Parts: sequence; C-alpha cells; structure tokens
Amino acid sequence: MKKYVYTFVCLLFLCCVRSTAAQENAFVLENGLIQVMPEYANHPDDQSDKPSMLVGMHLSFRNVSKQGQKGMIVIPLPTKEKEFRVGYVAQYVNDEPKEIDYTLDQEKGYISFEVDKEIQPNERYDIVIEYYTKNIRLEKKKRTITYTYHHLLPIEHMKIVFYQPLGANDFKIVPSPQYYEENTYGMGMYLYEFTKMKQGDVKTFNITYSREDMRTTYELLNEYHGNEQEKENKTLSPIFVASGVIGGSLLSIATMIITLHKRRGKNGK
Repeated sequence: MKKYVYTFVCLLFLCCVRSTAAQENAFVLENGLIQVMPEYANHPDDQSDKPSMLVGMHLSFRNVSKQGQKGMIVIPLPTKEKEFRVGYVAQYVNDEPKEIDYTLDQEKGYISFEVDKEIQPNERYDIVIEYYTKNIRLEKKKRTITYTYHHLLPIEHMKIVFYQPLGANDFKIVPSPQYYEENTYGMGMYLYEFTKMKQGDVKTFNITYSREDMRTTYELLNEYHGNEQEKENKTLSPIFVASGVIGGSLLSIATMIITLHKRRGKNGK
C-alpha cells in the first residue's frame, strides 16, 4: 500500500499592482522537513483500533521580492488516502507554533489559509501541517509501508525523517538512511537529506517491521513518564532537527519526543 505526499505549494498573493509572474516568484521554498511517524499517535476523533500514520510537514518560505506580500497559501494534500484527517495547522512565531484557522477541500485535495501579516522582503514564513492516515498494512504482527514522496516545487534543502515506533522489531527501511540514532527506549530515527530538489523528483521508501503492541508510541511514553502538560503539536520544529544534524547526533532529538504530548485535534473545516 502506497503513501503519497504532494508538497506543491501555490501561493496566491492578494497584492495590487502585481503581475502574475511577479506574484509567482515573490516567495521561494527554502527548507522543508517531512516527519513520518507510524503508530506514534491517533487522531483524537479516531475510535478505530487500526494503527495510524502521523505525518508532519514543516515548510519554510522566503519573500524574495522587493515588496511586502500578504495573501493566501494553498497546499495540496493526499486527502484521498485512507481515513485522511488533518490534525494541526500552525505558523511559527519566534520558533514557536501558533495554531491558525484553515479550510480543507476534501474533494479537490488541498488546504488553504490566510497569511495573517504582511511578509516583508527577505523575511521567512514558516508553517507546519500535521495529518493522519491509515496506510499501514497489517499481516498479523508484520507491518508494511511504502511511502512515496512526490516533489512538485524547487527547494534548496529538504529533510525526511522516519521514526521507529516503540516496541517495533526488525525495523528495516530501504534505501539506507544517511543518519541513524536510537534513544534508550529503542525509538530509532532515520534521516535523509536532499539538496536542490527539482520539480518532479520522486523519492520512495519501503518500510517493514513487526510489532505486537497495538498501543501507540505516545501512549507508551506516557506510561513511562506520566501524563504531563498538553502540547499543541506532536511533530518537532525544524530547528530541533537541524541542530541535531549540525551537532552530528540525532540522539537529543529522539529523546525530546518523550516531551511531546497529546493536544486537541482539529478537523478540516
């Protein structure tokens, strides 16, 4: 069963006296982080006993025009995937996520939201979108995932990180990761880095592992550490992953996951 992610981003700028070409080139996508977390958590409204896949998309844009820009961002999402649900949408303010209102078009397959302030020349605009699907194939204890990433917009730097669920055995991912780290709870992180990705680039990852426990990683972490204060988003800010790579180790990032806690889910509007 295949898991598709489409990250072509269409920025519709509500600017007067702008040509179409100028509007299209006002923003560039500089950095991206995709976090793929099988069996980490379920959507708060999910009552089924089937494991979920949590995906966090962290995208960083920059205004490369000479004028301030404000308008609407439209991002296609794989809304036709099995039991697709949006969990969280936010913009980053001083490296902290701030939840924002959005509109989800389930039929056309995109999410849209207004930029709440004018983005000045050379200023960054960072966003995070988290969603859930049920695209994990079960054969008794065995899990199989085929994750295909279709890149539809040029980008300078892209990271894709896969998180091994707690209690998973014989976890294998192809192709081999560029970086790997494991915390004391056996939660592995598999990181891939890409530079200067072009429109049309495709990356496919095949994952297999076995797991008996049907509880989520989040539930198991809460058992280890007790219920703590609720957090807004479940995936990690790009600044943490970047600092881990620069530091030469992902261990601190993997350990930080134990501090991520359940928040209220937000359905598409």
